[in-house]
Amino acid sequence: MASERLRENLIFLSSLGRYNTERRPVIRQYLDQLLRSEQLGQKEVDVSDVRAFGDQRKSISGGRNTDFNEIFQEILLTLPEDINPQDFQEYLLFRYSHLNEPLEELGYFTIYDLLSFEALLRDAVLEDTGLILSDLHRFESREEYTDFSDIHEPNNQFEQQWQKRIVLDVQAVLREFVEGTLPDDPTFDPDLHEERIETGREILEFLSYSGDRTTTMDFLSNPLFQLGGDRSEIAVPFPEVLLTTAQYRIEEYVSRFESVQKVENHRKGDVVEELAQSLLIRVPNRNFVKGFQFVHDPNPGEADGILFFDSSYWVIEIKSHPIFRKIPNQIELVKRRFTDKVIQAVEQIGTAQDYLESLDDEFGLMYNLTGNKNWASMEAGGIIVLDGFIPTLFSGNERVDQELGVGQVHQHLANDDRVVILTLYDLYQLLQEEEMENIDEFLLWRTGYDKSFPIWGYSEREYWAFYFDNYRDNGEWEEALETAVEKDIVTIYISERFNDKSHLQNLAENR
Repeated sequence: MASERLRENLIFLSSLGRYNTERRPVIRQYLDQLLRSEQLGQKEVDVSDVRAFGDQRKSISGGRNTDFNEIFQEILLTLPEDINPQDFQEYLLFRYSHLNEPLEELGYFTIYDLLSFEALLRDAVLEDTGLILSDLHRFESREEYTDFSDIHEPNNQFEQQWQKRIVLDVQAVLREFVEGTLPDDPTFDPDLHEERIETGREILEFLSYSGDRTTTMDFLSNPLFQLGGDRSEIAVPFPEVLLTTAQYRIEEYVSRFESVQKVENHRKGDVVEELAQSLLIRVPNRNFVKGFQFVHDPNPGEADGILFFDSSYWVIEIKSHPIFRKIPNQIELVKRRFTDKVIQAVEQIGTAQDYLESLDDEFGLMYNLTGNKNWASMEAGGIIVLDGFIPTLFSGNERVDQELGVGQVHQHLANDDRVVILTLYDLYQLLQEEEMENIDEFLLWRTGYDKSFPIWGYSEREYWAFYFDNYRDNGEWEEALETAVEKDIVTIYISERFNDKSHLQNLAENR
């Protein structure tokens, strides 16, 4: 795989992806096809090949029958652009900090080292790129935007400048890794310096493409390509993958060591719950109860928390099971894990709500919790918090969810049941939004369409943006969405708030 042809094709596809920002998912999918057919190092790739591939590819909304794996693969291809790498790195450092010591004791690189290495590589490629990142293709019309084959080739100067960014000298990378992770102390033990170099080499090997053509989207797991007969250089064709998909690599890495995996299995519940509780307590509310225990008919039960607002309360269930484990290698597991854990949470939420609704409040429990004498008229719902980040798999529209393959969840919900599913990353990001003080409004709107929610968003942040940027202050939207529900119309929404749409600037000006 270390041929000159492979090098040229990687650089070409990478510059094509950089120049055509909206087409990166198509170009990544084309790279995956070349890798699995072993053609990346054999044939010369030009823009006509990629255009032909894009012309064959249809969008998820195109109406064709697709299975869950195919849909989820397409969704994953856009994931690197949807995550803030610095925020996600901070989350991952906290989430897996309990595994650093067990890994160190075994003599293997730590999660801290892996994330530091990925951050170093990402910064080396994407920081201080100057004009190269501003000189990108911009669509001129809606027809261009919706045509997957509308892919433009950058000029030679652009490709040459980008090549200098994505092809890195291995020795220089290792030196920077050592300098960044060891104290600047001339009296430091030189043996430790050599150990850090060896650690860097181990991480580099772990991140490098394995040549396994049986694995789908292996470049998401192994984003580096070693070049040259002496492997003295590495190429990072899609640097956006670094950090943003690191959780998948961490889970795969941990699974290699039985003793470390046991530590993770034993500790993950407490770690994820602590993370979730530390975020939930920051949500503006009337009251927040952690670890709510009760006895109902006549079994004991416990909710991970309850959030009380002025006119509603929400039972919290936190699920630490890694829905995303084995992504992208075994995507079929995602659907089963997701539905199993969400259904389990729905049932637990229902039990807690039944208990609360059964109270005659003789002892004033609900009044004390809510501060509302008319607490029985409050809306009740549930919030399910999942570990990590995966794109939205539960839209709240039964037909759409059924088509995606997770419609089984709706069998455990009545039409008027209110349930929102958030990931920890969604929750962290939303807490930074200025409208957080109105989250109760958002939750009621998000769950208010009786299994016929008329909007589909990539993540809960997209729904948030739609509500506060469009719906809340525009009365026409209420009627429009009600009409959409009546006609069973679902609209895909991509927000300006959470997505850089500078490449659509010309399109907007030409409207």
